[in-house]
Amino acid sequence: MKKVVLSVVAALAVTAVVPALAADMPVKAKPVVPAAAPSPWDVAFGAAFTSDYVLRGVSQSNHKPAAQGYFEVDYTATDWLKLYAGVWGSSLWTGFADAEFDFTGGARLSWGNFGLDLGVIYYYYPGGINSSVVPPLSNGSYTEAYAKPSYKFNDWLTVGGVFETGFGDFNNKAVGPGLIWVGDAGHYFAAGNAVITLPWHPVADVTLSINPEIGYEWYSSGVTANMGFISDTYWDVGLDINYKAVTLDLRYWGTNAKPGIAGTATANQCNTAVGSGGSSNLCGDRFVATLKFDTTLSALK
Repeated sequence: MKKVVLSVVAALAVTAVVPALAADMPVKAKPVVPAAAPSPWDVAFGAAFTSDYVLRGVSQSNHKPAAQGYFEVDYTATDWLKLYAGVWGSSLWTGFADAEFDFTGGARLSWGNFGLDLGVIYYYYPGGINSSVVPPLSNGSYTEAYAKPSYKFNDWLTVGGVFETGFGDFNNKAVGPGLIWVGDAGHYFAAGNAVITLPWHPVADVTLSINPEIGYEWYSSGVTANMGFISDTYWDVGLDINYKAVTLDLRYWGTNAKPGIAGTATANQCNTAVGSGGSSNLCGDRFVATLKFDTTLSALK
């Protein structure tokens, strides 16, 4: 009986040791599959609905609402260089073309907190001819180049600027039927802006920011003689309320440009739509509300 008991005890001891030895044996680790590198390609797109399409202080929609949209293809070449090409479009009510399409292409460079956007933009106005105004005018499609530097001082303040010029070919020197452009066609505009992010969040994930801008748009004597456009200073300040991909922009615009005499050769960019039943003042101070949606394909994955 004693031998039987000893045999049982020995068997239990061996049984207990075998799992322990098995646990101490090296286990072949499963191969680690490296995460796929993010694609250098991306597509940004969005849409907007605004109560008035204002460009540099001048209404492009005759104080009427406008629908807008865009898409842009991006390629990240390095951590400091991104190439892009895209198109932006908007409805118009200026008495000329019924729509505007802006085709852009360029490069965005970044070094630390400094950024620089260099590109070209082609303004396309399909059917942009109006013979009913005095003088008859045409929204010609034309190309300009731009530079947009920016610097991020901290998490709440970024300042930037814009400079754009038309290579002396503003409006593609387009005039109304039966007319010939006379003189030069110089144009540029320069602006400074800022984004001031407020520390207050009224609701979780809602960010508030203030966005002031001031700019100067210059037209040569040839542009003034052929189109009536005059050089002016414009300004605007907006409050952006952002929630994820949705932004409500509440903005106040102003300019020192004043309308000329409607229906005469003194009409300028402030009232050139009068002959077609448009507004007598496309300029003037005004409040504009814009609801925007912006996202990227990578953000949707």
